Formats: sequence, structure tokens, C-alpha cells
Amino acid sequence: MEEVIKHISKINFAKRWDYRFHQRKFSNLEQKLDASIYPLYFVEQITDQVIDGTHFTPQYTDNSGVLFLMTRNVRPHEITLNNVSYITYEEHQKLIRCKPEPGDVLVTKDGTIGIAAVVPDTLPEFNIFVSLIKIRPKSVISPHYLAAFINSELGQLQIKQQIKGAAITHIHLEDMRRIRIPVPPRSLQDQIAQVMQEAYGDRQRKLEESAQSYQKIINYVFEELGINLTAIQRKRNALVSISLLQGGRFDFEAVVTLQDISSQFTEHETTLLKEIAEQINERITPSIDFPNKIVNYIGLANIQSNSGELANFEPVRGAGILSASPKFKKGDILFGRMRPYLNKVWIAEFDGICSGEALVFRPNQDKVDTQFLQALLLSQLTLDQVVPLQSGSSLPRVSSSDVLNIKLPIPKDLQKQKEIGSEVKKRRSEAKRLRTESEAVVAAAKSRVER
Repeated sequence: MEEVIKHISKINFAKRWDYRFHQRKFSNLEQKLDASIYPLYFVEQITDQVIDGTHFTPQYTDNSGVLFLMTRNVRPHEITLNNVSYITYEEHQKLIRCKPEPGDVLVTKDGTIGIAAVVPDTLPEFNIFVSLIKIRPKSVISPHYLAAFINSELGQLQIKQQIKGAAITHIHLEDMRRIRIPVPPRSLQDQIAQVMQEAYGDRQRKLEESAQSYQKIINYVFEELGINLTAIQRKRNALVSISLLQGGRFDFEAVVTLQDISSQFTEHETTLLKEIAEQINERITPSIDFPNKIVNYIGLANIQSNSGELANFEPVRGAGILSASPKFKKGDILFGRMRPYLNKVWIAEFDGICSGEALVFRPNQDKVDTQFLQALLLSQLTLDQVVPLQSGSSLPRVSSSDVLNIKLPIPKDLQKQKEIGSEVKKRRSEAKRLRTESEAVVAAAKSRVER
């Protein structure tokens, strides 16, 4: 068991008595900060405002109105408008207190916690949800330097020290205000900000190259199957029998689109997912069954969209996982059922448990190659069948029965599947290498900055 000796003044100053807060790695962090040759300030001392977004869920609109950003829209040193939401201008006016301005720093408050980006002056007027913190720096500190420090190891460790909650973690505004930051001369702040911006720019280029490589993998699979996905034509209207609608869904996407997709694959061998894979639904509640055991817990945040790679994974103690969690084994496939348009499909690299928002499928090795199947599940063909069947507004989900009934072009020739799967695995390794290199670029820049 690890022991840490701390002076009572440090404990009183922190106003925390729990051991987790005073772990050795955090004590070492405090020593590093105390040794800084530059003056240290709390965030609240060098900012005019530290507030979060609205705690109320506003009325959303369809792809028009005022931008409404959440955790998913903030990445290190970048604000992305992919998968963005909109609210009415009237709703925006009610939330004017939360409105960010160019030069403000946005920090993620829950989900992936502590990611910072500066609001550029090119972004149109927008508002933010409670999952984001808005920080307005004083003139003494560059917003880009502030974001760079928060994203650095020294900033991230302080944030991890302050995180509260177990399965659903977050950071309080008061704790964010107490993050300590060394403030060098403005010229050095600008140099540091430039180093990090260049590194993240290089990272983004490598990530885009990696993303293109993953898409080429999907294209390769369908080329080998003799299928041209771009040739699929979508109907704008259709007549269907009332018997098809009775006892089921009436929305166009769920009925006509899926029929249309199926009809265009009549010349190819298609198989229902449930015919080649079994859903595994054995569950445990770690906080009850294994409270003191370290477990491999996979949440949807740990699965990268479109690539199906593992991200930001660390084993956790069972006591922190309060909900019943599906078990999975190495070689199983985890399929994200919540917000299925995010396209999260992972081949398990070890045994573990996962969020209930993931479906666990165990491929029948006598009928389908796992690498080949994952590529199909990550394809637009699967998205076109699954997304129309999602239900719910803010957190749409798809049912397991709907996913199990999707149709996939699975050749009966298992050897052909394996040959395609082997090439897929090889190409995935190359795409993964590019992604790894992109993170190494940022790590090297962070190391330089911290030195």
C-alpha cells in the first residue's frame, strides 16, 4: 500500500482529506509547480470570468438558428462544428450570460474532462451547454497560452486531481478556478502557444491522413465484394402496403429507406447479423460484485468514431462503476447503440466489461471473419440501415433487435472473408501508426513546453 506524508497546512489549504486527492503523483505535481521560476496564479486571479453554460436543455432546431456547442465540439486547441446542434435566436437571447466571445477559452467540464480551446474570431455567434466552462482571461495572460497549459500534462494532472464522481465524472467550477498556472512574460507565453498550435496543426494533418486510410479500408472491402456503394440511389417517395406498416413504424426513413437498401443488394449474398453473430448479455454490477478489483471498463468514449480504435483507456476500480455492465471477451465486437451515427465499433483486445450503451456481439468463427465483419459494421451500409431506426432526441438509441436484423453482404466463402480480413488488419495497422505518430508530435511539443 502506498503512503504519503503531507503537512497539515497543505491538507487544510486544499480543503480535501480523501487519499485520492493526495496521491503521490499529485504531490509530485505540486512540487513541480512550486519549483517554477515564474509566479504562480490561480485561474480565478488571471481571469475576469469562469462560468459554465446553461443548465437547462433548450429547444433544438433542425440545422438552422444559433450554434449550440457541447463537449463533443471542443478538442485540444480546436472547436469543431461536426455534429453540431442549433437553438432558436430567442432561446439564445435567454442564455446570453453563457454566450462566449472571441478570445474566451472553452474547457470541457464532463465527458472527456479538461480539454481546452480558444474561441476564434471566425466563429459565428453561438452558445454553450452546461458541459462546457467559459473562461475569459485578463490581459496578463494569452488565451492561447492558457489553453496550452490546461492541455499540458501539468494542467491535466491538476484537473484529474480535482475530478469528482465515479462512473459519471465532472469538475466543479470552483475547482477549475483553483487550478494553478505559472505565468511567464507575455513574449514567452506567445512562443509556447505557437509551439503547441503548430504541433496540433501537424497532428490534425496526420489524423486526416489516418482517417482517409480507414475510409480506404472500407472502400477496399466493398471493391473486393464487387459492390459500388456510391451507386445506391435513395427514393424520395414510395407506395408501400399497409400490411408493412401495421404494428411497426410509419416514418419514411425506417420503412422505405431500409427496403430500398435491401432491394439493391438482390444480386449479392446478404445475411442478417443475427445469423452470424450472437448477442452476449451477461452482466455484472462491479460496485457490488467486485468493488475492490481493478477492471477493464470500456465506455463509448473509449471507442474512436469511424476507425474503431481504442482511445484514452485506463482500467478502473469496480467500486466506481455503479450500473450493471455487459461482460465481453477478447475477440467480441462492441457496437455503440447510443448515438449510432457516431459509428463506434471495436474488436475487444482483452476481456472486460462495458457501458450498457454498447451491444456485445460474439461472431460465429465458422461463418464470418471478425476483421471482415468489423469493416462492414463500420461502413456507410450499416449506418444507412441503423440510423433511420434510432429513437429519442437528445440521446438517440437503436435497439439490439434492429441492429441484429441489419443485412450484410457476407460471402459464403469463409476463406475469401479471411483473405479480405487479413488485408484489412494490415491496412488498419498502417492507419493506426499514423494516428500514433500524430499523438507523438503533440507529446514532444508538450515535453518541450514543460521543460
